[in-house]
Amino acid sequence: MPQEFIGIQLLRFAAAMLVVAMHITQAHSIYITGAGGGNYWESGSAGVDIFFVISGFVMGITTANPPKTQQSRFSAAWVFIKRRFMRIAPLYWFYTLLKVCLLLTLPSLAMKSSIDSGHLAASLLFLPAVSPWNAVEPLLPVGWTLNFEMLFYAVFAVAIALGAPRIRFCLLVFLLLFLASQHLPASVPLRFYARSIIFEFILGVCISHAYVRFRRGSPGVGLLLFLAGLALIFAVGWGPETDRLTSWGFGAALVVLGIVWLEPWTARRHLTKRLAFFGDASYSIYLSHTFVVPAGVMLLRKVGISGAVPIMLAVSLTVVMTGCLAYVLIERPMTNFLKRAFFTPLKPNYSNIN
Repeated sequence: MPQEFIGIQLLRFAAAMLVVAMHITQAHSIYITGAGGGNYWESGSAGVDIFFVISGFVMGITTANPPKTQQSRFSAAWVFIKRRFMRIAPLYWFYTLLKVCLLLTLPSLAMKSSIDSGHLAASLLFLPAVSPWNAVEPLLPVGWTLNFEMLFYAVFAVAIALGAPRIRFCLLVFLLLFLASQHLPASVPLRFYARSIIFEFILGVCISHAYVRFRRGSPGVGLLLFLAGLALIFAVGWGPETDRLTSWGFGAALVVLGIVWLEPWTARRHLTKRLAFFGDASYSIYLSHTFVVPAGVMLLRKVGISGAVPIMLAVSLTVVMTGCLAYVLIERPMTNFLKRAFFTPLKPNYSNIN
């Protein structure tokens, strides 16, 4: 079975909380200061870039020893895509349909309250589409990242099935997407996918290859890489014209590589093993916080709390508690049920890393 990376689990939680912090500052701007949704802590969005690099790393590690025969390749590709789909889709569908119910019963509480059947279907199918509020995002807006995830899973599964070099195959497909978007500018999906952020998955796969080939680097070097990645993301004053891959993407890659090389140190710490639970709950935190953040900020406003710091602390704590409960009561039972219902025991090379 592939190694469990405690550091990666902790980094997942940190990445989720970066996105949470960004949305709390946005909700504070909307509901407290009245400055509007365009005023928020932009660097918190780098949590998405870290997620994407982690995703590529996990995909590379869990398929590090691909099968040799064509039949086993197709079988492995099917297992791979089925496991990833079951890991991502059901919980996302749950929260998307929960939002539909809330919009139908309490439309006044949402800023984006229009429901279109075609857009809803596209959202559930992970297809980029123009929303009723004229943005290319799903009904649950944070789901835009999952559209990228599903594309990456599909391309990666094809590479496994064909026995193709995964990095080169994914790179070729993504480059073809960029080329196609230039010739078909009216295509919403092509415009959506033709963004440099998509190459962050490949950076993650490259890190997994480096780990498998060279195994472990020095934890001291890992710490330096981790700090350099943080500096690249947060300390450098990137302008709006800077490409995201150049700034947050490469910064996220250094952070992930540093965490991987710090694993021997991280795994020896008893506390980090306990905190890894929050990494397990990170997906539930990521999806559920879109409900908790605006509700929490509005509730605090009603009781007379308007300071940015107390709101950040109170809402963040509520988000973590809610996400962990959702993981224990909804995500984990759902995932375990689906595994029992749809999966037979897997070959060791394709065990899941959650």
